[in-house]
Amino acid sequence: MADLNNNFGPLTLSELTSIIKEILTSTLSANYWIIAEIGELKINQKGHCFIELVEKREEKTVAQIKANIWAYDFRRLSAKFLRETGEFLKEGIKTLFLVSVNFHEVYGLSLNIKDIETTYAIGEMSKMKRQIMARLQSEGIIDLNKTIPLPLVPQRIAVVSSPSAAGYGDFIDHLENNPYRYKFRLELFPAFMQGEEAGLTIRKALEEIKKRSNHFDLVVLIRGGGSQIDLSCFDSYELASAIARFPLPVVTGIGHERDDTICDMVANTKVKTPTAAAELIISGMRSFEERILLYQRNLNKSTENFLKDEKYRLERISKRLQHSILKIVLTNRNKVTLYSHKLKSSLETFISYQKRRLLDNNKNLVIKTNNLLVYHFRRLTNLEQAVKYLDPINTLKRGYSITYLKGKPKPLIDPHSIKVDDRIVTKLFSGSIESIVQQIERE
Repeated sequence: MADLNNNFGPLTLSELTSIIKEILTSTLSANYWIIAEIGELKINQKGHCFIELVEKREEKTVAQIKANIWAYDFRRLSAKFLRETGEFLKEGIKTLFLVSVNFHEVYGLSLNIKDIETTYAIGEMSKMKRQIMARLQSEGIIDLNKTIPLPLVPQRIAVVSSPSAAGYGDFIDHLENNPYRYKFRLELFPAFMQGEEAGLTIRKALEEIKKRSNHFDLVVLIRGGGSQIDLSCFDSYELASAIARFPLPVVTGIGHERDDTICDMVANTKVKTPTAAAELIISGMRSFEERILLYQRNLNKSTENFLKDEKYRLERISKRLQHSILKIVLTNRNKVTLYSHKLKSSLETFISYQKRRLLDNNKNLVIKTNNLLVYHFRRLTNLEQAVKYLDPINTLKRGYSITYLKGKPKPLIDPHSIKVDDRIVTKLFSGSIESIVQQIERE
């Protein structure tokens, strides 16, 4: 027994199944495309579909495994299969399934069917399409764009479309006239939506967006409806690879009802029409707003409850505090009285001291004010005497005179300012003399 269990002793069944599950989970890829035939198909009351997938060679079953399609996916996949093939999903159908491998400790090994490729047996176009999907799968990028989460608030939208496409007009109109009055910042990156140049122009538009990827929340690739041939550009490996590797989530609304293009399959989110793409963006905004409103309601409710609890707590604290204060007051009444007397005595001493200081300061102020007045009185007396000494009348008393040019108010001090025959007035102490200039001597 030790040899059989690698010297670790016997395992419980749950331990062994846990080991199996861990090995499968860590070893296998997230998804696989497989070719298989539906050997048995049952739908339970909840809408879940349970299938036995088989592989036969010369009518002999060489492989068999259980599979399931959950109700939500089954409604989508069965409707898709009927729409694109004209037949119901039923026993005997052989096609291509996208599956993930699951192992449950109780229910064992099974496959979860996530998608069905309905064009498996339809012509070379379908064969090439599968080859491209297989290449994308082998490169590990087929679900790469799907791993990028859609933005919480999708407001900055890069649109890849033809400006003349009816689908583009429907998309813009639906966003701008949304019932919630949400505002979006839209920027169109023009490209052909069909024909030989479509794939190249769409990739160029994506490259331009990629250079400014921090300016946008997501990319929307839209066009109107068209024939299967018109949509062939969306089955290009180069375009699908560019979308799969794009750093922003890509939403496709190519506007066709029958087949999913490879671009649809590798995009983050696929919708059928440009209007549906607009509705997806609006619903994202609405979801965020409803979440915020819910947070607001919860916050208001939590705040109300918190305030009630705090009010009750404060009331209890207030009662305890009142009781404690009363107890402290009663216990320390004598101390308060003693401190009161000490405080009163200290205040009286302080007030008496301040009164004496004020009286002393008042005396000093009177003395300094008187001294200042005496100083300024003497200074004014000296200035008055200086002014009297400089008075022109005193100068005239000493024998000097002042000469004025007739009609000019200022004294004459420059001989260049007069000429012969000018009238001048000579001001003396006791009168004035008026003269006519006959001769001028200039130094």
